[in-house]
Amino acid sequence: NFNPNDPIHLRSFLTVVGTQPNTTVRVKTRALVVGGGPVPETPSNGTIATVAALFCTIDPDHGFQGGGVAVVPLDLPGVSRGKPLDKIGQRALNQGEIFFDDVRIPESYMVVGKEAYGFVVEQVLAMANAAMGTIFVGVGRAALEHALAYAQERVQGGVPIHRHQSVKARLFKAFAQVEAARGLARRVASYNATHPPLVQYSIASKVFATQTAFEVASGALQIYGGNLLSREYPIEKLMRDLQQAIDRYMQAMAEEMMRNPERFQPQEMPPNAQV
Repeated sequence: NFNPNDPIHLRSFLTVVGTQPNTTVRVKTRALVVGGGPVPETPSNGTIATVAALFCTIDPDHGFQGGGVAVVPLDLPGVSRGKPLDKIGQRALNQGEIFFDDVRIPESYMVVGKEAYGFVVEQVLAMANAAMGTIFVGVGRAALEHALAYAQERVQGGVPIHRHQSVKARLFKAFAQVEAARGLARRVASYNATHPPLVQYSIASKVFATQTAFEVASGALQIYGGNLLSREYPIEKLMRDLQQAIDRYMQAMAEEMMRNPERFQPQEMPPNAQV
C-alpha cells in the first residue's frame, strides 16, 4: 500500500509528463478515476516504477490549462504495463508503456489542480530541459576526450595521428562546439537558479547541446578510422545513446512546438541578469 511518508527509491519513481489528452481523470464522489491509457511516449521507468507523478487531463474543454498532477501508486487494480523497449541506445534507462483502466485513487492524491497546472508544467519543463542540456554537454565532452585519447595513442605515418593537420582541425572544431554548448547550458542553468525560469531558453539549451553532442560524437567516430565499427571502444555507445536522444527528444520537441507555438516565442532575459 502507498504511504506518502514512506521513503521512495529514486529508480522506483516515474514522472510522466504528457501534454496529450489521452490520459484523463474523472472526478467521482471524493475519489478520482484515471483512464484512457497508454501514457504517451513510453515513459522512463515505465515497467519498473512503483509510483507515478501523472500529468493528466481533468477538463478536456480547457485544453492544456485543464490538467492536473496526480500521485498514482502503480500496484493498484487497473494498472498494467507493456514490455520494456529493446533500444539501440540509452539501454540503461528503462522505458515502457503503462496503461490505466479506470484506476481509482483518493481525491487527496491530486497534488496539483487546474488552477496551478500550467505554472507547474512550465516549471517542470524549464528545469528538466535545462538539466538535459547540461547532461548532453557532458556527453559531448566525453566523446571529445575519448577521441583525443585515441588520437594520442594511434600512430600513423610514424607519428600519433593527433599531429596530422586534418585530425587537429577535427579535434579543435569539436572543442569549440563543446565549449559553445557549455556556455549556453551554464547561462541557462545560472539564470534559472536566480530568476523565474524561462522555458524557451531551457529548451534551446537542451536542443543545442543534444545536437552539438551528436555532431561531436559523429566527428569523433571518424577519428577512429577502421575501428569505428568496433565495440571495443566506448565511443560507439555514446553514438548510440545520442542517436536515441535525437530521435526521442527532437520528435517530442517538434510536436510540442506545433501544439503550443506561443511557448517558443523569443523573450529577453533582463539586462541586469548576471549569469
